Amino acid sequence: MTDQLVAPGSLQYFESWRRSLLEQRFFTCSPIEFSESSQWRFEDGILRHRTGGFFSLAGLRSDSRRPELNGCEQLIILQPETAINGFLARRRREVGEILFQGRIEPGNVEVLQLAPTVQSTEANYKQLHGGKPTPFIEWFLEERATATPVYDQLQSEEATRYYGKYNRNVVMLMRPASDAPPLPNTFHWFNLSDIQQFAVSSNILNTDARSVLSGMPWEILASSKGPFAGATPNTFRASLFNSYRATAEDDLSSDLDQMAWLTRLRVRSSPRHRVIRIDELSNWIVDEYEIRENKKKYGFRAMQFKVAAEGREVASWDQPLIKSDGVGRLSLICQQQATSRGSVLRFLIKASHEIGFLEGVQFAASVTIAPGQESTNDTVEVELCEIIQRESKSSTLQRCRQSEEGGRFYHDENDYELVMLDSEVTIELDRCDPEIYRWMTLAQIRRLMPIPGTFSMEFRGVLALLLHYL
Repeated sequence: MTDQLVAPGSLQYFESWRRSLLEQRFFTCSPIEFSESSQWRFEDGILRHRTGGFFSLAGLRSDSRRPELNGCEQLIILQPETAINGFLARRRREVGEILFQGRIEPGNVEVLQLAPTVQSTEANYKQLHGGKPTPFIEWFLEERATATPVYDQLQSEEATRYYGKYNRNVVMLMRPASDAPPLPNTFHWFNLSDIQQFAVSSNILNTDARSVLSGMPWEILASSKGPFAGATPNTFRASLFNSYRATAEDDLSSDLDQMAWLTRLRVRSSPRHRVIRIDELSNWIVDEYEIRENKKKYGFRAMQFKVAAEGREVASWDQPLIKSDGVGRLSLICQQQATSRGSVLRFLIKASHEIGFLEGVQFAASVTIAPGQESTNDTVEVELCEIIQRESKSSTLQRCRQSEEGGRFYHDENDYELVMLDSEVTIELDRCDPEIYRWMTLAQIRRLMPIPGTFSMEFRGVLALLLHYL
């Protein structure tokens, strides 16, 4: 089952554009002692910005009926502001185009990655801290006769690092007769063939871009015939075409039952969170340079960095960034499975209990191992990792590496994988109590995606690998 999607100029052009932008802009990012910061201070045991805005670092303690969460405590990012992650989109020559921002972030691998047209907190776009105006923000704050909202949802952030954080993911479709806005040189329109390559390449699309692209209507990006149309028979793309158009007869459980399953898990979990001082955390230490674990469990730390970046809203600043001790792993596993009408491609979904979810549980990728986490106690996840490693019962269709959003994380990376299990492989999912794994068609995933708090940020990131076949 092979698929060839070739647009050889896209990657070379992007890399040339990225190099050109970086050559024009001074950028440095280096660690400093907490005491050297002129903008951040420990106040009541919490690391805060002097204005009280942006975000803060605190401790979080969780009590729950589930052992994954009960008694857990760790360092956490608090950022109650809802940021806007918004794309301008248009249709030209029968395919979609997206306006990307070449965004420099202190923690990005490769420094500059492609971000949404607008990626901004309320404090930034309202210029509460004296920064420059946010380009194109007006398209997402005001009703406009020249654009139509086609996607506008609240979606969660990484719950192993954030507590209760949601962003507004939005796409505005420009009407055909509307004039294209003038572009600063850090912005660029890229089309479907470009996105197909970027989606499976390391550290080009940032995680916020992946999140919005995964959730938006794919019909806007695809050809006029629709997503995955025109696929060669017996290819993976043809399987995606059928799974994307699957009906209720192809589902192992109805949409209502899948959401009822998630609700039952949330009731069983019933997490109770309490924000505490960092010095109340039993396994965490604050020294001159780091907030770190005494005995390694979660595998990450926080450090203070001094940053200078031309072209940003503010040219120089310092801030804390989360730095993990290893690379995480996000594997989306699929399998062609028999149905009463033949067969259909299904994806293995894990219900993941994470400390930062307000709800306690969200749907996640089949294998979800956070950066810095060395092992998993989930026997099904262990078996899946072994199968992928042996490659005798599976094939890895796509693999790339992606750093987490560089405004809060320093070179924090996950390996993204799209893996096809051989059709004869059976995974005993009922070994988990309660059941935390289920199979879904792509059509069912897409129907449930608009419900806020259903699919994790990491799931949306790895799902973006499918854009390669769109």
